[in-house]
Amino acid sequence: MKPPLANNQISSLPSSLAAMHHLTKLNLSHNRIVHIPTCVYSMKGLVFLHLACNRLETIADQIQDLVNLKILIVEGNSIHTLPKTLCFLDSLELLNVDFNELQSVPDEMYQLSRLRRLACHPLDKGLHIIHNPLLKPIHEVLQGGLSALYNYLKPT
Repeated sequence: MKPPLANNQISSLPSSLAAMHHLTKLNLSHNRIVHIPTCVYSMKGLVFLHLACNRLETIADQIQDLVNLKILIVEGNSIHTLPKTLCFLDSLELLNVDFNELQSVPDEMYQLSRLRRLACHPLDKGLHIIHNPLLKPIHEVLQGGLSALYNYLKPT
């Protein structure tokens, strides 16, 4: 039986884990992680990455290396901005950034075409973003749903 990595006091991971190219699911939720460990970005097979309830303040540009990622959960952290490179993850079906410190989202976010709607229920696929101190887009845009958000972000 594999030891659980969630709900521990983990703040980092050994770099040797970078060799786990075929790992598909990684749950590091409810720990003390401040930065996504560098070795995680080498885990090219990841489809599911759960980092909720940590101490994350940023997501590195290397997030784009996780090309197979379908589910990214980073709710309950202190993330201030999302990298533009996150928008290159065209397999992403669920992005949960609820309960962070986001004041804006990247203009390129409309490229995440597999995020079908603004989601409210934790198990729903889509974009979970409403519990943030957003200045851009404003809450009125979000009330129009995901298509309104994407229209707001797309260059004219």
